[in-house]
Amino acid sequence: MKRDENLLEFIEAAKSQGVSDDSLVGLLKGHGWPQDAVYEALAAHYQKLTGLKVPIRKRSGAAAKDAFYYLLAFSTLATWTIGFGSLMFTLIENWIADPLAQSSYGYATYANSALASSIASILVAFPIYLFVMRLIIRDARLDPEKLESGVRKWLTYIALLIATAVMIGDLVTVLEFFLRGEFTSRFLAKAATVIVISGAVLWYYLGELKRPASDARSSLDLRDVGAMAGASLAIVIAVVLGFLSLGGPSNQRLVQADNKRVADLVALAYQVNSKWHSSNHTLPSNTEGLLAYSHKDPLTHQPYEYHAKSANEYELCATFDRDNRKDTPPAQNTFWNHPQGHFCFALDPSQSPAQQVY
Repeated sequence: MKRDENLLEFIEAAKSQGVSDDSLVGLLKGHGWPQDAVYEALAAHYQKLTGLKVPIRKRSGAAAKDAFYYLLAFSTLATWTIGFGSLMFTLIENWIADPLAQSSYGYATYANSALASSIASILVAFPIYLFVMRLIIRDARLDPEKLESGVRKWLTYIALLIATAVMIGDLVTVLEFFLRGEFTSRFLAKAATVIVISGAVLWYYLGELKRPASDARSSLDLRDVGAMAGASLAIVIAVVLGFLSLGGPSNQRLVQADNKRVADLVALAYQVNSKWHSSNHTLPSNTEGLLAYSHKDPLTHQPYEYHAKSANEYELCATFDRDNRKDTPPAQNTFWNHPQGHFCFALDPSQSPAQQVY
């Protein structure tokens, strides 16, 4: 930055009259002078006065380290906030049933997958975020001028821009589903979730940008503690609710096994129907001539049962580990739902397996 000689001349005259540095900085900033220009002129004054150059503090790698911390903090922030929002959306959809929102076939699998993905994102990203933010706050305590770092401000504004864009995008999506007929209670719950998450992020980081460099924190202040405690409490509650809805890994193993059995039976039904259509509406006596990959249980390796009941009706049977009827929203086509244990589906070969109804 080129030094302004008029500024240097004024500073020298003011210092000769005993004006303090703080008063000079405040006065000149109030008259539109950039802070960097004022400090450079003060440095030139003292160099001229002492005959020595102002020593430059070596900070090699400090900017790169700060950039790494902030990029890691904001990337993990995005990961756990998106995961938290997705987890809450799935829980809201489970709690507030909408019979017109989606078809029942495959819904439980989708919901469980969404819950597992969201919980995993939170459990990995949130502790890392807290650890990195603790490092950032510690560095700011040891070196308060980092609060004025250009790297910090640029990356924080970029993060705020992304958070705002995500909030707008989520609200647009939620409003779109509302206009397409989604329940008002669902709409309000999802909109509140988006507003609370994005609003909390904006509140905290806008406050961080306003924190002056003179605020040398000796420890975590009430604002930091409140934000950390609030986020941790919300995460713990949401994750616990997610686990209660999802069940443990052993339960999910049973869910996947039952889903595979249903998928096998659907595939087998398509094959039986195809055989019925190609053989002048005659059901096969057994499944030996059909594709063999879907004939056996994935865990017990016992063959699925097939019974031709009449010219236009047959049964496919399997033994299931769970009762999945409670996993499906009400008022849906629940033909492929089943109780725990041995169960048979009565099918009509003239209907597509995906369109069978009770």
